[in-house]
Amino acid sequence: MRFPAPPFTFEFGCLGLERVIAQSFRRQFSLLTLGRFAPRIAGTLLCVAIPWFVAGFAFAQSTKTKKSPPNAPAKRATALDNDLSKELDKRIDAARSARGSADLLAAAQANKQVISLALRQIARLRLVESAYPQAIEIYRRSLDFENSPDTRLDLAMSELGANRPDEAIADSSRVLASDPNNVRALTISGRASLSKSDYSQAAEALSRAVQLAPDIETYYSLGISLLSTKNPADKDRAAAVFRQMVQFAGDNASLHVLFGRAYRDANDMPAATREFERAIALDTKAPHAHYFLALAGLAVNEWKPTPEIRAEFRKELEFHPRDYLANYLMGFLASSDRQYPEADKFLKIAAEIGPEWPEPWLYLGLDAYAQGDMKSAEEFLRKAVKLTGTDESRSNYQIRRAYVDLGRILANSGRTQESEVFLTKARELQKKSMELTQQQISSEIAEQGGTMAATVPVRIEKETETAMLLPPNTDPFARFDDSDLTHSRFTAEQRAAIDAEESRLRGILGLSFNDLATAEAVGGQYLAALGHYQEAERWDASIPGLARNLGLSAFRADNFPEAIRGLSKALQENPSDAPLRATLGMAYFGSDKFSDAVRTFTPLGPSGTQDSTVGYAWAASLAHTGDLKPAGEVLAVYEKGKLTPVALLLVGRLWIEIGDYARSVAALHRALDVDPQLPKAHYFAGQANILWEHWSDASAEFAAELALVPTDPDAKFSLGFVDLQQSKTDEAAELFRQILVLHPDHAKTQYELGKMLLDRGQVKEAIGHLEAAARLSPQADYIHYQLQAAYRKESRIADADRELELYKELKAKSRERTVPQPLERP
Repeated sequence: MRFPAPPFTFEFGCLGLERVIAQSFRRQFSLLTLGRFAPRIAGTLLCVAIPWFVAGFAFAQSTKTKKSPPNAPAKRATALDNDLSKELDKRIDAARSARGSADLLAAAQANKQVISLALRQIARLRLVESAYPQAIEIYRRSLDFENSPDTRLDLAMSELGANRPDEAIADSSRVLASDPNNVRALTISGRASLSKSDYSQAAEALSRAVQLAPDIETYYSLGISLLSTKNPADKDRAAAVFRQMVQFAGDNASLHVLFGRAYRDANDMPAATREFERAIALDTKAPHAHYFLALAGLAVNEWKPTPEIRAEFRKELEFHPRDYLANYLMGFLASSDRQYPEADKFLKIAAEIGPEWPEPWLYLGLDAYAQGDMKSAEEFLRKAVKLTGTDESRSNYQIRRAYVDLGRILANSGRTQESEVFLTKARELQKKSMELTQQQISSEIAEQGGTMAATVPVRIEKETETAMLLPPNTDPFARFDDSDLTHSRFTAEQRAAIDAEESRLRGILGLSFNDLATAEAVGGQYLAALGHYQEAERWDASIPGLARNLGLSAFRADNFPEAIRGLSKALQENPSDAPLRATLGMAYFGSDKFSDAVRTFTPLGPSGTQDSTVGYAWAASLAHTGDLKPAGEVLAVYEKGKLTPVALLLVGRLWIEIGDYARSVAALHRALDVDPQLPKAHYFAGQANILWEHWSDASAEFAAELALVPTDPDAKFSLGFVDLQQSKTDEAAELFRQILVLHPDHAKTQYELGKMLLDRGQVKEAIGHLEAAARLSPQADYIHYQLQAAYRKESRIADADRELELYKELKAKSRERTVPQPLERP
């Protein structure tokens, strides 16, 4: 009985292997429609433009300023999202139209267009989530389908966000090579050079960008680059750039705060102070204006807080009581003065606002330790250690202080072993800290504005621009789960909006990859189809029929493990699908998982035993698991079918394994009746006769095989072996020597000739052949046994003892052999 669908048509072949060879496999893959996708989320989720110049606070207009900056990033991002959404809808329509045609190439190409753009939109979501490593991989995959300059620049932006400036420069340069005036490419290249401290190169690229398209962010990056060159002429150019920013966006407090920070980072404290004072004059409530003015005062006053400096910090908190940095600084200053209750008040607020930052927890722990509250100290210090993670070098290895105090707490509470771990770590970090030269420390202090930089994160933009740390081995195509992070950046509503958009895009990607794979499978490109079905599964595993098609493509591509995975899942969904069960059983058989094959085939019943493919695989699987009686029953039914000579050849071989030599010879002769030239048929008939101990018949079969293929070493060797059994030693020796002329690597021939020579007393010549056999087949215990006997006859006792030990070890590992091998006996 043939299974109606899928019509797997196999011809059995494979002369030296007991495996089914699939010669034809016609599967009708159905193209699934994309269907109607959910309408796009109303409005844009979030601005995906990276806030390059925003240092922990929004670019807000002063309450006294009416003019708004043109070309705001959020507006640009919204327009871009809308454009991408419209373009994606067009591509989906085109793919739907192509699907209705008979042009497989057009259908595949249309789906590739959908995939490339949908991947780009998924990657933009990863940018929103600051999951830059994932965004990078998704953008790269998008480029595999469409080499779009815009996508490449999105990739460069992700690389910059992930602190991979060299890669960002390389990708933006590829775009500039064909479009030298691409403003976005120039901007990304400039910012990447800025992050590498290549200020001259950054200034050159950013200058070209603002000349082509003036933009507030680019102006600011250019100003920073010019100040960072330390060239007096560039300092004047930076001041001119800042004046252009004022003309461009209007004179407002937020701009002057940014100017002040740029001057502060360039270690120009007088200019920084002037700009912060100008910001306060324009708007006394401007975010961070009082904070940075106080910070500049600390830097000028050798980091000794004066009443005026403290007053500025308090003023910041008066207007912005939830400001992280102001609360942290006030807590730090109070802690330094040992005013622990006041310090704890501010530090706890800072820890509440920024729970992912280790510094507040560190000083809360140090303060608790100083006050004798060891329970709280241990809790806070452990938190600081956890949040610091691998970033132990931050702020000159400040976390070493947590390790010191934790080590003392643990030692005093009797936890000596754990205490030593922490104290060892503290000594290690202290050593690393001391290894910094005074020059390096001075340089670091100067860059960050003074000695307090070792404990105060004054350059907070470095934190906002750093990629969020992902768990190791994160799947770049999986949903991003910010619950794995210390602190989510999104409200519940924002998270829900992002998840809804991602679900929409994952559905599009899943179906588009599925349709692409189906077009490839119908065209016979099974390996490519398998890869794209797998990608469809990663994006949306719920697509109907996906597991089945994946498994069938894997089967056709000879990837049996993947076929098993897909077909097993499909069979669970539809246990009554007999063709699917048959294919899964064949996949198990092809993987040599014979017990699983038997378990899968058994429910097929008589229809399975009669199938021209399944019947043989079922019988062979039973034989390989040692169930010889049911194997014979299945094979007997299978043999009654209309079989090809090659199929009969396999049947004959399987009867040998089952142990019915008469039926083996009969099946092989049936094959020869149809095809007298069938290779290996006489050979296996000879093998059956050897095991049957019909020596004359065996000799005739091997002679017949050699008449067809005179150089066949296996047939010639078997004929020599039969001659040995009939005491025709000279004839056997001559055959063995003929084999070794053309096939010196034939281990069994080397062994038999060596054993024969040893029996004749030609020990030295025998040793040469036995040593060759041992090299060629080192796991054959019987060879080592004969070799040790030969060594003893030569009085090579040490060599003999070594070979005897090898023989015993190998014999212990394999006491029984499934099929008797006449050649494998001493």
